[in-house]
Amino acid sequence: MIAKTSNSKEVDNLVERRKHSDLFNKILMGLNIACWLTFLAALVMFHYARPEIEYGIIRYFNLSVREGWLHTPKEVLIALLYVCAGLSLLTIVLNRFRARRQSDSLKVNLITLLIISLSFLLVVSL
Repeated sequence: MIAKTSNSKEVDNLVERRKHSDLFNKILMGLNIACWLTFLAALVMFHYARPEIEYGIIRYFNLSVREGWLHTPKEVLIALLYVCAGLSLLTIVLNRFRARRQSDSLKVNLITLLIISLSFLLVVSL
């Protein structure tokens, strides 16, 4: 919030000059969508790469269960997580360059996605 000073009339008379979103804002929106789609693809790859879960019924019938990660899907998963974290970081930096007003959004979803991607990357890499 803008503090009221002796020039409060000038502050109250500020005109919003942004009539519509410009090209840079649309690029940021597209990068945001690309980040989330990359993370969604990483979740799909995680489903196929992870070890199988041994449920009780599987143990009862003595069925074989894969206990290790599949190598190729795991590599794709790690690459997708790196791309997701990189795109998130790029979008956060570009947004900080663009957002100069106090009323501009912080894009908390990208910060959250960056943290989740990096922590997920640490878990999968170990």
